[in-house]
Amino acid sequence: MVPALEHKEDRRKHPRAKFEDQVQIHPVIESKSGNVFEVQGNPLTVKAFDLSEGGIRLELGIPKPPSHILKLNFRVHKDKTVDVYSKLAWTSEKFLGYQFIVVDEETRKAIRDLVDKMI
Repeated sequence: MVPALEHKEDRRKHPRAKFEDQVQIHPVIESKSGNVFEVQGNPLTVKAFDLSEGGIRLELGIPKPPSHILKLNFRVHKDKTVDVYSKLAWTSEKFLGYQFIVVDEETRKAIRDLVDKMI
């Protein structure tokens, strides 16, 4: 007997919520040591579509991301924005999925609280 295929939602580690807001993205390169991320160039403003504690789905409006790693800045409350570093996890025709890779505990909690309120 062949096991049933799992739906993508069933494999997710964190709940995902609709999050349609603007996100500033900053292209990043790793330092030669690989331990430090260096922000490059000017930020772009893009639209997000959903969010989880572990990542975000973006529509960049360009065929290819400016870099594999991005620093993201977005609002989690009316008066609070957060910065997270993320890496490209997947792509589709219209969207890019970024997995959060550097998030401090306060920021992770703020994102988790926001997602919990939206689901």
